[in-house]
This record gives sequence, C-alpha cells and structure tokens, in this order.
Amino acid sequence: MKYHSTRNNSDFFSPSEAVLQGLAPDGGLFVPQELPEIDFVTWQGSDYQTIANRIFKIFFSDLSDQVIAEIVCAAYGNNFDDPRIVPIHRINDQIGFLELWHGPTLAFKDLALQFLPHLMQAAKEQLKFEQDILILTATSGDTGKAAMEGFAGVEHFKVIVFYPYNGVSSFQKRQMLCREYDNVRAIALKGDFDDCQRGVKQLFSNQEFTAEAATAGYALSSANSINIGRLVPQMVYYINSYLQAVTENNLSYGEPMSIVVPTGNFGNILAACYAKAMGLPLGRIHLAANQNNVLSDFLQTGIYDSNRTLIKTSSPSMDILVASNLERYLYLKNPDSEWLKSLMQDLNVSGKFQIDPDFLDLTASWTDENETSTAISEVYQTYDYLIDPHTAVAYSATAKAGLTDLTLVASTASPYKFMEKILSALDREIPKDDWHSIEVIAELSGEEIPQTVSKLWQLPQDQELVISADQMSKAVFDNI
Repeated sequence: MKYHSTRNNSDFFSPSEAVLQGLAPDGGLFVPQELPEIDFVTWQGSDYQTIANRIFKIFFSDLSDQVIAEIVCAAYGNNFDDPRIVPIHRINDQIGFLELWHGPTLAFKDLALQFLPHLMQAAKEQLKFEQDILILTATSGDTGKAAMEGFAGVEHFKVIVFYPYNGVSSFQKRQMLCREYDNVRAIALKGDFDDCQRGVKQLFSNQEFTAEAATAGYALSSANSINIGRLVPQMVYYINSYLQAVTENNLSYGEPMSIVVPTGNFGNILAACYAKAMGLPLGRIHLAANQNNVLSDFLQTGIYDSNRTLIKTSSPSMDILVASNLERYLYLKNPDSEWLKSLMQDLNVSGKFQIDPDFLDLTASWTDENETSTAISEVYQTYDYLIDPHTAVAYSATAKAGLTDLTLVASTASPYKFMEKILSALDREIPKDDWHSIEVIAELSGEEIPQTVSKLWQLPQDQELVISADQMSKAVFDNI
C-alpha cells in the first residue's frame, strides 16, 4: 500500500512515512493509493483483534506481520473494560447502539489512539528515524485525553494538546489536566475548536516553527484524525459490528445495515464510507449533526459555508465548522487533486465552496438542544439505558432519517463524560460537584462506577494554562 496527498496524486509515500508525517507536505491529507475490494463474508467468525490484524496488514504493509500482531495485542487487550472491545446494546429489533467507549478514556477515540502510539513507534523504527516526535493535537474534548493516555510515558514522543477554553465538559477538562507523565500536556486556547485546529495547522506549515523544533531535536506529527493512522483503525469496528450482526442472526450476510454517526470532524463517518467502499454491505450512512449544522447543510445542498457563528452545545465534539476529513470524503467521491485543491483554496479564502450535490451519497439531519434532551429522556424512560448527548443527537436522527432496515447508532462517549446534560434531560437535580454527579449516573445506569473514573479523582490536577492563538508557538517550546 502506498499513500499520496489529496492535493497531489503523483508523489507517493510509504505507510510509515504517512503516519509519521501526519499531514502531507502540501497541506493535503494522506489517502490510500487505492481501496482494496474485500469479500468480508470470509471474515465471519473473526474476533475484533483478528479483523484489526487483517486490516492493518493491508494498510500498513511495510510493517512485518509479527510487528502488526504485537501492536494489535498491545492496543486491544485488558485496557478495554469489555472483552468484545465494542459491544452492541440492542434496544429493539431494529436499533442498536455501537458502544465505542469502553477504552481507558471513555470515548471512541480510544479505538484509534490506543493503537496509534504503537504504530508510530514501529514506523519510527521501520524508517530508522532518529529524531524525537513532537505531536501537536487540537481537541474538542475527547481526542486530547485519548492522545495523552495513549502516548503517556512513551519514550521519544511528546504530546501537546490544545483545547478550547470553556469549550469542553468539566469531566473532559479534569481528564486532560490529570496526567501521570511529563511527556504529555494540555493547554487551553481562547477560542473554539476551529481556532485550535487552525492554529495547529498553521504551526505545521510555519517553516520558522518547524526549523526551531528541529533544532530542539523534534520532528512534528499529529494525533488528530488528519493522521491516516487514526482513520484506519476506525474501519475495524464497522466491519466487526456488521459481522457480529450476522453471527447473532440479526441479518444475513449481504443484507444492508445502516449506520447513524454523530459527526464533527468527519473522521468517524469517513471510516464507515471507506469500509462500504471496500465491500462491506452497509445500507445508508446517515450523518447526524447538532445545531452547528454546516455538514448537514452541505450534504443536502452541495454548499459548504463555514461563515456562521459557532454555537456552544451539550455535544462539544461536534461544535466544529471546518471538518478536516471532509477533504478525504470529497477525494473518495471524485479523485481529482486539482479540483480538490481549488475547493480547499476557496474554503481557505472565503470560508465556503460549492459542488454538485449529485457527487454526495450520504444523508443527513440535525438536532437542536431540546431534541437532544428529549432523546436522552426517551431512551432512558423507554429502554432503561443512558446515552450521552452526542449519541442522543444520532438517536434523534434515526427517526428523521426514516430508516427501516437494521440500524446501528454510533455511541461515541460514556454518559460519565457529559453528566450535567444527562441529569438535566432527566429532570434530576444537578449536584454541586462532579463526584456526586458520578454517583447519580452510576445509580441511574445500575452499574458500578468504572475504575478509570474512580482513578481520575485520585490524581492531582495541573493548573489550567490559558493562552491566545498568537502564543501557541511559545507555549509549545515552554512545555517540551
């Protein structure tokens, strides 16, 4: 397998080069030279680790089978609190929740970020790369802690995470400010997630900054979903969930299964698109947006317009106006680098672009705050099951989408990460501190408080460091 930029399909890179660089030299995103066609019917009966092994052998083909097997074993073991890694919780004959939050930071990002550090270490060895790696990452809340957890204590890697000041939940902030190793650090940026993401991209393209980093002994990389090493592992759980549905006789192989994905930066839903393009018999892939509905508008009209005010919602991982991975989806639909380069230039200059909507094969809808609360309440009152606000946005979208076949809702975060919204939606009194909220959530769920949550309250917190965008470069060098 070789990779090239979405903006230049004539220069090729090995998997290890693509993973270590993160962003292509021209500012585009690395994509596979081609997506293989796979007859997944022969994969029936495989467990999660076996499916991961097979996918990684294809997409990271410059690594040996033994190295990949070791990475899979390290990434998907007892660090997840369910041996199935991503169990499905069915609430009726049609709808199930794909629980993507059983990893150490209680969010779907763990499925990629428990894997990525091992992959990057292997890539570094494969290329005999001697410099240390400085990973710069923007987060809307979940990626930050997942990256910090994945790379904590990993030699020759440092991680700096930028999150929007007052733009994440109190639980997410505590997660990022509690660390056990000095090689990871979270910094609050005055602004929103788009400001964080824009700032990180500007650092990557700033020659003076990269030269100063090199002088300090570091090469730059990213743990955001712009890194192809983040995207590939996400395909695994869609393949696994479809085959699991076949094994459990919920459908016969070849029958369609639809997916509803709460979407912000477009990585999670893109992984489903890639899996379908490789031959997985998925039905409709439906994008669920919150009130920051730039993506749902785009899929319905072909007009992408980020010139709007960002709305802070109870689903902050979707409070995004510029979705990085959309560029990969557009390339998947129309692999024309010059066309795509022109679109991205329009977006950079004017904040918008327009294409023929006939290119697009996803459906979409959006959900407001009241509907999100209603969904949380409805699922709990009807099915005795707690869902977080992002999952609630997706659940609400299933009715709007008019789906009739077997449907999986991507459940992207544990209820513990967004307790205030859940308790408010259920008309429960909100305790004065997070620990008492945790106890209430545990009581409502009928399950014990997860060990990873209990541990978090035993760790000291860093003082929150708050900076403006023009201080990002200095903050990086002050903290490495």
